[in-house]
Amino acid sequence: MSHFVEEMFSVRETPWHGLGAVLDDYPDWSQAPILAGHDFEVVEQPVYTKLERLIGNGETGTLESTYPKLGKFKAVTNSKNGVVFAVTNESYEVIQNSVGWELAALLVDNKTDNVKVETAGTLKEGAVCWALLRVDEPYTIDGDPENPILPFITVSWAHDGSAALRCFPTDVRVVCWNTHSMAVDRAERFGNAFVFRHTKNVAARIEDAKTVMSGQRAASAQFRELANELVTIPVTPEQREQFIQTFIPSPSTDAVISDRVMDNINEARARVRGIFDSPTIPEAHANTAYGLVEAGVEYLDHLRTARSAETKFSRTLLRPEP
Repeated sequence: MSHFVEEMFSVRETPWHGLGAVLDDYPDWSQAPILAGHDFEVVEQPVYTKLERLIGNGETGTLESTYPKLGKFKAVTNSKNGVVFAVTNESYEVIQNSVGWELAALLVDNKTDNVKVETAGTLKEGAVCWALLRVDEPYTIDGDPENPILPFITVSWAHDGSAALRCFPTDVRVVCWNTHSMAVDRAERFGNAFVFRHTKNVAARIEDAKTVMSGQRAASAQFRELANELVTIPVTPEQREQFIQTFIPSPSTDAVISDRVMDNINEARARVRGIFDSPTIPEAHANTAYGLVEAGVEYLDHLRTARSAETKFSRTLLRPEP
């Protein structure tokens, strides 16, 4: 069960694993934590150990049990169902779900009417929580004004000691453990994740966090500039066909190619050609270098055959495409 989803919601689009509530529209900010399964408190409980000692001697003796408290440890539990998230050192600072949502609101200056919650939920029996915010700063690529690209911000936190409270910009639509891990890995790789080691200083460090978030705007601007440049590069039908045959190559000429393998190759190439002739690529992009990019992504993400949904998910999002 690679998704590890406990509770969640998403807006309009059903996640690959088919779990959680799929809403027709964005929920109110006050309702989003409830729909996400974040409506519980993190409760600290004392930890006891069992000690036994023999009273008396030999066969006539009896075992006496005592349960002393372990003063240096505590159990971190879920108030709603009693699940034990972890046994931690006494100094471990718990993160209440309300703090995660307060951080999300502070990131957008409490202008929650302009920010929508795209997905949110709990993972690993509620030990990990996330909220994916859709920032209302859409941009479009020249020639395709009807399909805006939307940046996201992820806020996530853990109750089992595995992670601190953090926020980061992302282009990954988080819907499960795998997508959450991928978004975190990318943020750490690019250095645009902001981590709050202690929840008490969230408000004090919010301006620093916003500086990190501004990196999303810079990255979006760079992508938009590149895409708009590719839109201006024309591609002839011959070049488009060369792209298709390079994108889905034939095996080495030294190899023995069966009719079945060749049929699969021809079928895959026909699917890519079909993308150029379909309305999924805007007319202004169809005969441009950017159109080649769009066709390649659409084929890999949606049309390439897969043995299972998890196989498709893994190679689409988790493994880099050569």
